[in-house]
Amino acid sequence: MIEIEFSNPVSVMNSDILNYLEVALMDGLYEPPIALDTLAKALRVNPMHSSAIEFKRNTLTYAVTVDSVLSRRDLKRFIQDYLTFGNGYFQVVRNVLGHVLRIKHIPALYMRRREDLGYTYKPRAYDDEGRVNFRNGQIFHLAEYDVAQELYGLPQHVSGLTSIWLNDDATLFRRQYYRNGSHAGYLLYMNEPSMTKETENDIRNKLQAKEGMAFKNLFVNAKGKDTKAPELKPIGQVEAKDSFKDVMNQTTNDVLSLHRVPLELMSVKREGITSSSDLNKVDRIFHKNELLPLIDSLSELNEFVGMNVVKANEYESLEPVALS
Repeated sequence: MIEIEFSNPVSVMNSDILNYLEVALMDGLYEPPIALDTLAKALRVNPMHSSAIEFKRNTLTYAVTVDSVLSRRDLKRFIQDYLTFGNGYFQVVRNVLGHVLRIKHIPALYMRRREDLGYTYKPRAYDDEGRVNFRNGQIFHLAEYDVAQELYGLPQHVSGLTSIWLNDDATLFRRQYYRNGSHAGYLLYMNEPSMTKETENDIRNKLQAKEGMAFKNLFVNAKGKDTKAPELKPIGQVEAKDSFKDVMNQTTNDVLSLHRVPLELMSVKREGITSSSDLNKVDRIFHKNELLPLIDSLSELNEFVGMNVVKANEYESLEPVALS
């Protein structure tokens, strides 16, 4: 009888992309519909995703004028949170007369809504060390609208999380593939009827322990059923049917479609895609269709605090327009 066994593969990445069931109430705090650390991790695994968010953050930060009560550093962090998590939080510090002294950014990753719909900062999941319960009127919360619930916002790119992770999986697979010697595992064929079970187990263990063995290995012992000599063959190699580039291109297209940031403005050039030669036109369209709606959302802060903290700057073209 021929014995066949697959060795255990090395896990490249396991991640629950979407676990969108409900906004659960736990210990008096509502949990976000999607784990925020999942959204934070997605920002780090896909270069085009993070680049698009950082570009929007930077351009939006300097497309507005801010009052002295709010620093650009805090504004930039607020925008980063809003684009990443769909939620941005400011703490409004007032004096005894109710005048605004300072507006501070509060990290969205650790902000939660209480059962009474107030706001709590909770940096530790399993204890209350560092916990701060804010009073009504202290927290300005800008949330990207979610059709399923109204306690938290959801980022616009949530529909593309699968593409973001697929891009990362393809990159990690390719990296492990090269580390493995440009093949997807070994087929070890032997024809030794006198081999003991201990020797077979030792061979299996050594195959599993080998550096770079990131894929399944097939061990076959024919037990003397034929006359073939022992063989060690790679199971597969990347040749003409390699889909790595196709996966990367498709997922990159998905990410760019999510963020709607022109490649020309990001200084990114992609193979097979023609860039527009009129950067002023591209920039005007981006400013009108993307930045102005974001500035309008930021302006909700003005109404919340009762003063003009954020004001849109007059649009300036990238290059002077030649007069005919």
